[in-house]
Amino acid sequence: MDTIDQLDHRLKMMGKMLRATERSLSEASGLGKLGKLNAMANNCLECQSSKACETWLKQDQIAVNAPSFCPNAELINRQ
Repeated sequence: MDTIDQLDHRLKMMGKMLRATERSLSEASGLGKLGKLNAMANNCLECQSSKACETWLKQDQIAVNAPSFCPNAELINRQ
């Protein structure tokens, strides 16, 4: 997978994680603050748990919190 495809895939996964935890991007990123949004995107891109994330997201469930392996869990779960 080239860099552009990986970026697209990971950002889609980030969106799915937000939807699965019933959070909006603006809630999780501090009402759209660019620095926090950028940090979330970078966390997702650098995540070493992408396989676990894909498996978790395929369960297609609504969860109270993001899973502990998610590098954005703290940002997502504080809402």
